[in-house]
Amino acid sequence: MSTSSGPERVLGVGKLVVRLAERIQTTDEFKDLWVEGEVAETTSSSAGHSYFTLKDNLGALRCVMFATQAQRVALVPRKGTRLVAHGYVEVYPSSGACQLRVDDLRPAGLGEAYLRLEALRRRLEAEGLFRADRKRPFPASPRRVGVVTSPTGAAWHDIQTVVARRDARVELVFAPAVVQGPTAVESMIAALDGLAQLRDLDAVILARGGGASEELFPFNDEALVRAIARFPKPVCSGVGHESDTTLADHVADMRAPTPSVAAELVVPDASQTVRAADKLKRRIDARVHEIVAQRRARALQAQRRIIRRAPAARVAALRQAFDETKRRADRAVVRLVPATRARAEQLRKRLDGLSPLAVLGRGYAIVEGADGHVRTDARSLAPGERARLRMRDGRAGITVTEVPGGQV
Repeated sequence: MSTSSGPERVLGVGKLVVRLAERIQTTDEFKDLWVEGEVAETTSSSAGHSYFTLKDNLGALRCVMFATQAQRVALVPRKGTRLVAHGYVEVYPSSGACQLRVDDLRPAGLGEAYLRLEALRRRLEAEGLFRADRKRPFPASPRRVGVVTSPTGAAWHDIQTVVARRDARVELVFAPAVVQGPTAVESMIAALDGLAQLRDLDAVILARGGGASEELFPFNDEALVRAIARFPKPVCSGVGHESDTTLADHVADMRAPTPSVAAELVVPDASQTVRAADKLKRRIDARVHEIVAQRRARALQAQRRIIRRAPAARVAALRQAFDETKRRADRAVVRLVPATRARAEQLRKRLDGLSPLAVLGRGYAIVEGADGHVRTDARSLAPGERARLRMRDGRAGITVTEVPGGQV
């Protein structure tokens, strides 16, 4: 017969499992995990849920990825493949089993840089920096647009060409910056901070041309992302790399695949604006004529009713009242038509002012090189080069005889 004393503390199985579940689910150690292993077995349900097991030489872990997450993840777990799964651990007290609730899958071997980037993206997203309701609208008729890009790349030239074609009245405020390399982040933040001091700026384009994926690392830097988020005006990112989306793209108010497209999105086509305003003017004119016709028709109907229904003794008095009403209506119409015409004339003048041709009509001209591109400064022309002047009533061919620094 055993002489040992009985156990001082006895736990039921359920209580122990519940305590384990609470400890795991309330500890940060088991949240936001990246787990690497080989897929040992996998099944899926008719609802689209995916169940699989990850294993290595030390153990195995059951995993579940529900349909809402599976639809967003391009990678499908297949037996024998090595994966890196992201998620958190959960425990089922009824069975004592634990599993990894998965919300992302990546091929194994992505490296620390990718994992750090994903962790940063998730943290910034949790802060709300990428929310759609933070996106600010761009002005319909911008007058001054800031541009942050390299002074030596093609992006700056492309943006100038697009803006000159769409609306020559828009002023571009250039803030040159380094867009790749170890000094890029500091340089772009300084350019943005400088533009933030301009009160009459309408929007900003942050751009760079195409390049390798690793050259985009500065656009994933947390400091640059926060600089974009705090900028007082709408920011459009125009990084010329359609296959990769950077954190700067996520936080910007609008994303464009290239610098040229960014310029098109930020600066509306002035000719389209003029056509839309002209259409509105025609609608106003048509509505005015419709109102006048309706009032005249009602007056004639009232006259007929008076003649048809009124006793003979009242006809004269009613006719007099009708004539007075008609005179007031005619006077109102007479006042309405000139006022409406004056308003239409004001609209026409404003439309003329919006037209790019109005700028040319004041004696200005747009210089186009032989390649058809707009030349924005004299040093882009060479002596002897053939060029064209675009003026109010047409184009004229010219030959360059003199440029700064020399002449033919």
